[in-house]
Parts: sequence; structure tokens; C-alpha cells
Amino acid sequence: MSDRNLNRPELPKPKKPSEWRRYKEQKKEWRNQRLEKKLSKLLENEQSESLDITVTQDKIDIEKIDGRQFTISIALPSSIMRNAQSSELRTYLAGQIGRACCVFNIDEIIIFNDDNEGENETFNMTDQLVRLLEYLECPQYLRKQFFPKQKFLEYAGLLNPLDAPHHLRMNELWYYREGVTLPMPYSDGQGSLVDVGLYETKVQIDKRLQPGVRVTVQRSDIKVNDYLKSKKEQQQQTNGIDLLGNEKNSNRNKKKIFGEVVSPTTPRTHLGLYWGYQVRKVESIRTIFDDCPFHDDDDKQAKYDLVIGTSERGTNIDDVEYFPEFKHALIVFGGLKGIEHAIKYANKNEDETVTINDIQTQFNYYLNTCPDQGSRTIRTEEAILITLSCLRHKMLKANGK
Repeated sequence: MSDRNLNRPELPKPKKPSEWRRYKEQKKEWRNQRLEKKLSKLLENEQSESLDITVTQDKIDIEKIDGRQFTISIALPSSIMRNAQSSELRTYLAGQIGRACCVFNIDEIIIFNDDNEGENETFNMTDQLVRLLEYLECPQYLRKQFFPKQKFLEYAGLLNPLDAPHHLRMNELWYYREGVTLPMPYSDGQGSLVDVGLYETKVQIDKRLQPGVRVTVQRSDIKVNDYLKSKKEQQQQTNGIDLLGNEKNSNRNKKKIFGEVVSPTTPRTHLGLYWGYQVRKVESIRTIFDDCPFHDDDDKQAKYDLVIGTSERGTNIDDVEYFPEFKHALIVFGGLKGIEHAIKYANKNEDETVTINDIQTQFNYYLNTCPDQGSRTIRTEEAILITLSCLRHKMLKANGK
């Protein structure tokens, strides 16, 4: 006997035509009951399995949550902007660079001069590249505060958004958020109010700061474990309610949230969140190694302990099996005339001969990340994507990731 007939009731077949309707209704009712029982069993099994999975995953995520202690910086020459023929193309080029850096979690972009062309121009391309990269990194709700209308940003509408973790949307749950201090009165014993892009909801921080300062705010009204559980719950879209009992639109209902000011590196070092890049402008390739903006555990100014140069005349990337462990890596890209010309410009002697040995002494590794290239030249924005793709696995492995 098949499973299908196990619980089927024995219904007497009708003998009269008038009894057929009643027979069909009873048969239909039995089928519906049978389907309901099957569905209820399936739902019970799925719920028990999902509860086990989510609980174990939450425990694993919270126990094994580990921040990223190392940083990756890149250095670019400003001459790459001269390769674009119009303001629109220069803007789009800067957007490509910013997007590539965001995708590969770059923490710092250094812009250096590699020739003296255009030094007397009133419209400085170096400043335009710096300004566009800074504009792109800034969360959208803060841009009016820090970037007034200007010629450099005339075609900023062409920029593709970064959509980075610190570019939070209005209804997203958050533990860290970027904001700007407001010129609003506060009571004795209270800190400044910060606009974090939540309409009427402001954040009361623990310090008094002058208005117009960009700050990174950490919420003090929730714990990090509750935030992580709630974030996972929201991602699974369970009825639009998180574990803190807040609806997705709860940010609009609160007039004030309490928080504290933290370093912009805290989201990276504590939760492993990518929190954007900073832009630094230097005079030449010689000075990119100075003034590293990061700090080590002993609060001393750090130094770049892994410096990589890129050139078609470098060592084949396939010959490098691994990198040593590092804290702060720096990857240097050449411009239209290569790293060799940038070194000549830095030495104030463009007629001198720079050998491969002279260049290799400047770097820990001097690599060709695209051997056997089909084109005679690789544009810098292309070289960034190629190089970071090649180095990503080796650099993560060096730090045990």
C-alpha cells in the first residue's frame, strides 16, 4: 500500500446521482487536511533548522569577530590627469580610481608630482584630483557642509558612488556613523550635537567640539553584540524588526541618540569594517615615505614596512610566492613616463640616467604585475585594478587572513 493511501478515509461511493456532490466535497476536504499537515511539518522542520543555524552563526561571528590591524596605501602621480582631454573625462578618471580603491579596501591615497608641466597653470590638475577623491569618499549627506560649489566639482554628477560601508543609508542599522558637529546650544555637562544624516535625529556626543568638524560617532545606547545580531536579523529580512525591538524606520522616531567620538580607524581595527580612504598630497616620489598618518599600538607614528613599486621592467609577480608580515604597506604606481621619470624629477635632474638597481633600492619589491602584456602601455587606472587583484591574496595571507 502506498503512503498516499495510508490515512485516506473509507468513503462509500455514491449510488444515487444526488450523492456525488457530497462525496466530492468530502474527498476535497480530506485532501486539504492532508496538505495542511504536510505544510505544518515542513514549516516546523525549517524553523528548527534555521534557528539552530542562526544561533550558531551568531555565536561564531561574535566570537571570531576580528578587526583589520594592517593598512594598505597607494601612491599615484598627478600627471595621469593630463591623459584626459576634458574636465568631464578627468572627473570620470578620478571616479574610476576612487572606486578601485574602495573595492580593494585601500586606506590611503597619496598624490605626488612627477614632472613640472603645468606648474604655472591657474587650474591645477593635482588639486582637482585630490578634491575629487575627497568628495567621492565623503558620505553624501555631508558633502554640502564640506564641499561648496566650485570649479573642480563642476562635473561631480558623473561620479559613480562608492557605496562604501560608511556611506550609510537612512534606514540602515548602525553602530558607527560619520557626522558633522552642529552650532547648536547644549546644556551644562553635555557634549556637542552631531548631524549624522538622519533628518531630525541628532547624536549627543561625549565631547564639546567646535562646529563644522567631521567626526566618527560610535553609539553608546547599544552594545556591539546586539548590533551584530540585529544587523544579521535585518539582512535576513525577518518581518522588518531587529533584535533590539526597533523597526527599520525607528531612526526617524528618535529625536536624540547618545554616542561618543572615536578615531576614524576604530571601525576597521575593532570590527574589520572598511571606513573609506584619506587623501594626502606630497611634492615628489621621494616624500611619499614621510609622514605616514597611521599609528601603531604604542601610539607612535608608524612607518611603511612593505613598499612595492610597479613597472613593466620589474620582477615577474609570478616569481614572488609570498610577502612578509607587515603593518603598513605602500604600493607605488608610475605615470605616463613611469617611476623612473618620477625619480629623476624628484632628484631635480631629468637628464641623469636611472638604472634598475637605483630604483630597486627604493622599494622592498619592484614588480611587473602584468607580464606578457598585449598592449604597449597600461594606463594607471588599469594598472591599479590589475596590481591590487594580483597582490590581494598574497597580502592577506601575509597577515593570516
